[in-house]
Amino acid sequence: MKKLIITLLLATAAIFLIACAGNPSDTSPALEPTPQDEVVAAPIPEPLPEPDDEDDDLVLHDAAPDDSGDRPRELVTITDFDGNVVEVRQNPTVVAVYDQGILDMMYTIGFERFGIETLIVPNPSGLPPVLQGINNIPDLRVLDGGTLFYVNRDVLDLVPPELIILGARSFGMNAAGDRLDPEDVATFRAETEERYDETSFIRLTINARNSDLLNDMTANAEAMALIWPHIADELNAEIDSIRTGMEYVAAVAVESGFRAIFLMMTTPDNFSLFLADSRMDMVYEEFGFTPVIPPEDLGDFTDQHGFEARAEFVLALDPDVIFLLDRNQMSDNIPESAGFAALLSDPIIQRTSAYQSGHIYALYPQEWYTVVGGFASARQMIVDMMRFVENFRAAQ
Repeated sequence: MKKLIITLLLATAAIFLIACAGNPSDTSPALEPTPQDEVVAAPIPEPLPEPDDEDDDLVLHDAAPDDSGDRPRELVTITDFDGNVVEVRQNPTVVAVYDQGILDMMYTIGFERFGIETLIVPNPSGLPPVLQGINNIPDLRVLDGGTLFYVNRDVLDLVPPELIILGARSFGMNAAGDRLDPEDVATFRAETEERYDETSFIRLTINARNSDLLNDMTANAEAMALIWPHIADELNAEIDSIRTGMEYVAAVAVESGFRAIFLMMTTPDNFSLFLADSRMDMVYEEFGFTPVIPPEDLGDFTDQHGFEARAEFVLALDPDVIFLLDRNQMSDNIPESAGFAALLSDPIIQRTSAYQSGHIYALYPQEWYTVVGGFASARQMIVDMMRFVENFRAAQ
């Protein structure tokens, strides 16, 4: 058995090296732009009105309570995803959000509950279908703030936010859509923070390299509860519900002892395969499935962004469960796609234990890949995994 594992690992490493050889200088995370990431020219918004001496309520960052329920406006200290300690004024009403998971959290709770009046988001017309409803919320002013990669300062100049919530990709590109190197990313961010010196910048996102999904979501909810304390109970209730659902699935997965694999279909004949300690590690950590290759047998090899594999390699690993995400259906968010049908009809895949026992499952692409870290997306993950639970229980 050990010899087989070593052989598989050598094959894996070879495949990975071949896949990476085409671009040896790229050391940035493989977060390729999806259709909703494209740089789109933003409409010019109306600037916020200038306050006069008789209307102090229009002054942003004022320490006095706002006029919508006398909510506190105290400064609170937030430790964000990067470990930066930032002071944030409570209950901001003009907010920019560049992380789709955080947008999902807010949308699920309700922007009216947050008290947000002006929301600046990346490419609102290109938001995933699960977030498109943000554009139709009454009394919510939604502005185009660039893309997930590009923070459009022309818009922020006209409508300066009180709070900017950054995501994993923020400042990764310039206005032309060119990817920036890490030094230029740091410069872009520093210049932006200096430009809006009365705005609080925090990064609230999830780890897209080695997933720690539930812990990251919990930390984000705790940070948001400090900023908007009146909805702390609602945020905590969502986290508790999601934790309960994940733990239930994990208990059944552990009981089954099944070995699982996560495949992302890139072409009809090729997959990106994600093992433990990858961006899809939630399959193994939160949902409790045993990875086809234990982490301790991977040695120094990591597959944080997946590596190319064909059906023959999947058969060699012979998983008991296969989870498939068809990346070609990201825009339409179709789980059981033509690509999924092709996988099921592949004679090599049909020889796997997963196929023969009926444990191959299609996943919703956006909830697993682009809107990861939100409440609704986590709920969909649980629903996707419950299909396994139902089938496993029915077979007993």
